[in-house]
Amino acid sequence: MDKSPKYVAMCAKAAEIQTRWRPDHGDFYQTENGQIKCWLTHSRQPQRFKKGVGIFVETDGLIQLTRYIWLPRQDQLIELSQIPGRRYETIVQDFFDWTKTIYGETETLPGRLFRSMEQIWLAYVMQKKFAKLWDESHWTGIIELIG
Repeated sequence: MDKSPKYVAMCAKAAEIQTRWRPDHGDFYQTENGQIKCWLTHSRQPQRFKKGVGIFVETDGLIQLTRYIWLPRQDQLIELSQIPGRRYETIVQDFFDWTKTIYGETETLPGRLFRSMEQIWLAYVMQKKFAKLWDESHWTGIIELIG
């Protein structure tokens, strides 16, 4: 599981991915104070979870908001890449074909830009599903790069 600063930054800036997170056992996330944890228990679960923010209602009635950054595992990214009506094998083959193409305007293959399978799969999902490329600091729309 990639816990590198680059992967955390990529995940934090991927709002499209963060909004899809429904915390479950085994999910990795970063807390507000930078700790990386694994979601293991149902105790102290948020009453609601919206766009990376857990909404807790304390016993005294106070509401506490806690920001989390979801760090999807490789299997979760593969699941996010699926397209209804297309076979799993076809999507995975599309991914492998994509890894052999130049990434954006870098003239570099994704495997040379990204250091883990999670980073590569996240870049794939963001490009194919949301038309965004990682420029080492944030996700940029492909249209913005062309224009």
